[in-house]
Amino acid sequence: MILAETYDIQKRENHWQKYWQKNKIYQFQPKSEKSVFSVDTPPPYVSAEHLHVGHIMSYAQAEFIVRFKRMQGFNVFYPMGFDDNGLPTERFVEKKYKLDKSKVSRQDFIKLCLKETKTGAQNYKKLWHLLGISIDWSQTYSTIDDRCRKISQKSFLDLFKKNLVYRAEQPTMWCPACQTALAQADLEDKQERTYLNYIKFFPVGNADLRSLQIATTRPELLEACVALFYNPQDQRYQNLKTAKVPIFNFEVPVLTDKNVDPKFGTGLIMVCAWGDTEDIRKWQEHKLETRPIFTEKTKPEEILKKRQDILEKLKQKNLLIKQEQITHALNVHERCETPVEFVLTKQWFIKILENKNDLLKRGEELKWFPEFMKRRYFDWVKNLKWDWCISRQRYYGVPFPVWYCQNCGGIILAENKNLPVDPTETKKICKKCKKLALPETDVMDTWATSSMTPEIIGKFPKTLRPQAFEIIRTWLFYTIVKAHYHHNSLPFRDVMISGHGLDEQGRKISKRLGNYEDPQKIITEYGADALRYWATGARLGQNMRYSEKEVQKGKRTVIKLFNASRFVLINLKDFKPNKNFKPQNPADKAIFEKLQETIKQATDYFEKYEYSKARDIIDKFFWHEFCSKYIELSKNRLDQDNKNCLYFCLINILKLYGPILPFITEEIWHKLGNKKSIHLSQWPGIKITN
Repeated sequence: MILAETYDIQKRENHWQKYWQKNKIYQFQPKSEKSVFSVDTPPPYVSAEHLHVGHIMSYAQAEFIVRFKRMQGFNVFYPMGFDDNGLPTERFVEKKYKLDKSKVSRQDFIKLCLKETKTGAQNYKKLWHLLGISIDWSQTYSTIDDRCRKISQKSFLDLFKKNLVYRAEQPTMWCPACQTALAQADLEDKQERTYLNYIKFFPVGNADLRSLQIATTRPELLEACVALFYNPQDQRYQNLKTAKVPIFNFEVPVLTDKNVDPKFGTGLIMVCAWGDTEDIRKWQEHKLETRPIFTEKTKPEEILKKRQDILEKLKQKNLLIKQEQITHALNVHERCETPVEFVLTKQWFIKILENKNDLLKRGEELKWFPEFMKRRYFDWVKNLKWDWCISRQRYYGVPFPVWYCQNCGGIILAENKNLPVDPTETKKICKKCKKLALPETDVMDTWATSSMTPEIIGKFPKTLRPQAFEIIRTWLFYTIVKAHYHHNSLPFRDVMISGHGLDEQGRKISKRLGNYEDPQKIITEYGADALRYWATGARLGQNMRYSEKEVQKGKRTVIKLFNASRFVLINLKDFKPNKNFKPQNPADKAIFEKLQETIKQATDYFEKYEYSKARDIIDKFFWHEFCSKYIELSKNRLDQDNKNCLYFCLINILKLYGPILPFITEEIWHKLGNKKSIHLSQWPGIKITN
């Protein structure tokens, strides 16, 4: 069969999308005796209204490896789930519908969330089809469906029985905008321009000091002040025992702590209940008073107004000595960039701190690609300061299977056989008191469910976890925690880490910045293979800029492969290849040797998940050795040996490009007379065969 004169990219890519789906090319075979290669791929948040090339880069990394492994003869298990519960979806719905969730019913709000998650899942699925991502869609899951909720609730009950989960009232990281508790992993640092305010305090019972100065960026916490601290080596405050707080005129103790920096501000710091982690540490160690001024209901604008009011009062009373403009790092909620407060609340926690050494050992056992990403995991675990807070004061999530007795204060747990359960919809009587129990209204952190993906996708041994580096501290770490606690094992063998997609100016691609290209528009103009070609340029663990020139290069590669194949097919009309062919001509021998070396190198790179390097080595052989040299030479010599050589080189080039350019390689493969998909054919070995 002869290829057409031109390659209609849109038409033929659409044709092969339908062919792969109709023939279930990528479906996992549970009864097969082949070795399983399973992928625990990231379940994306379906609140992603605008998908961009950053998503393509991240999710394509597993795709290239999956196609390679399938051609190696593995029974590939490649499911796709959707992380459609939790705060990201709620925030998306609140913003889209301009809602205050506290002013709508729980049921109505959840209905909107379910509606949007369904739409979001379809957006992803449509794009993945266009891109040729070889997912087994028969294995799709949703983290809010009954099975996932059951697995997540069962996990909670198991941890409770093992004394690895507890409920406690303590100062908790809190987002005033999202009105929920947070875990340490939910925070990120943000540089903020602000003022260091020098405020006058008054010594009590010390004639040597008429006034004191406190330098703080949080004047709104003045009312929450419980002590002043200075470094024990600082001679300026040795005789100071008590001080009076301005405006509010109550007295607080003056104490010493070696962590106070004598060179910061005035060397005398204000400790409040609670401003930051150091405040909490000192409050606990010195058993200080508690003066919380912010609650779960306090909103960001109220905090800002309190700051302005306090500063104005200080100015009026001549208590604000001066202000210095500074830039400092601020802990903010990564979802909304709101500064985090500490609020006294009751929350559920999974024990982490007492088992950090075991979790570090698990990190050592894991195979990291690239190896240097292991350091991020180790740094995170070593620097953890809190147990994992898993309760959220939201609606759209997996409910805790818990009730509380109002009479005896007992905790009542659901039974495994009754899972999944929503305590707000199921009544429970305390067996001891015979009283109606109160349901837990909090829901679980979204990571409490997504950390169970190895169990959600099935009981097959997990081979690979592909993911981006920014969720090492969340998805990767939490999954390791759960697998260690539940099964005393690792959840997967290998982890492959990607970087961020960047725009052409080097900024991270994000919906917030709006600096993204629409993938569907790119596919319409250049084709899915061309966009995939760009995505293979991403080195493991490194960020990569979107480059239209690289997409254009991808399209040129597709067209070059089509034209080179057309030349070969035209000249192989009525030709029957000799499977026992052994090259004798020096040129034939040379191209075969280079092909064998290319196959060896590309295979080695794919085995190490270095798809980017594999593409480069395949490109080099195809463009320079095969097209520029051997095809040009063949135009003046088309004997039987030369035709055999052209044929065997072409089919192996198609197989090598198969994981990267699935559409064009499928097109040419079938024109060569093959009946089954190239993606089910055998990966080329070092010995060149048909």
